[in-house]
Amino acid sequence: MASIIDSFRGTFGDNLSFLKIFILSVPLYYSYQVYLNIKNDYTGFFGLAFITLFLLFGFLIKVTNNVLNEKDFVLPSFNPLPLIFSALKGIIAVGPATWISCALANYVCSFINIIPWLDITLKSVIWLVAIAVITTSFLMFATKEKIMDAYNLKILSDKAGDLIIVLVFFIFQLFVINLPTTVFIGYVLLVLFGFGHIFDGFVAIALVFNIAVTGHYMAQVHYEVFSYEKTKI
Repeated sequence: MASIIDSFRGTFGDNLSFLKIFILSVPLYYSYQVYLNIKNDYTGFFGLAFITLFLLFGFLIKVTNNVLNEKDFVLPSFNPLPLIFSALKGIIAVGPATWISCALANYVCSFINIIPWLDITLKSVIWLVAIAVITTSFLMFATKEKIMDAYNLKILSDKAGDLIIVLVFFIFQLFVINLPTTVFIGYVLLVLFGFGHIFDGFVAIALVFNIAVTGHYMAQVHYEVFSYEKTKI
């Protein structure tokens, strides 16, 4: 069974993990600083935010791919080119499923207007299904990073439903394990230094670390849901 603890250990124990995560957290940290100092023109912020999210998406893909293919390392190297190429292919592979799923979910949710608690429940389920479809498409691509693998509609329809409960369990695990780690350390830094560069830097590092953990966990999920057969690249 996929374990978030194993994902934390595998990511934290990887060679030069902190340095790699720190370097990737720099554009995320800087994006937020640019946002805080925006006057009227958002162009610079949106451009930097896009580049940052683009690199983080490539980072997520490479972590998942590395673990799936049982490489000797979890996190990618310091070379940004593999992240860029992976992100480009990932957008082409997962983009259509993401757009269609989100559009359909938003369309269906627009018709739900019964009573507040029931509306929230139904909309949550609908969006969870959409996210499961997107995650399935992502996992199909991340295995070998082949774009056409993400368009296997038979696997997509067969496996997306299996991922719904897995995603709920993952979100719960991620929340629980971050309470005594990220939240606690963040609270201590906030008490000692208040809101500022130190706290912002820590949050950026924590977010990148959790993205790496997510990639590691998704690889474990792939083994369970897809019955992944080891393939050498």
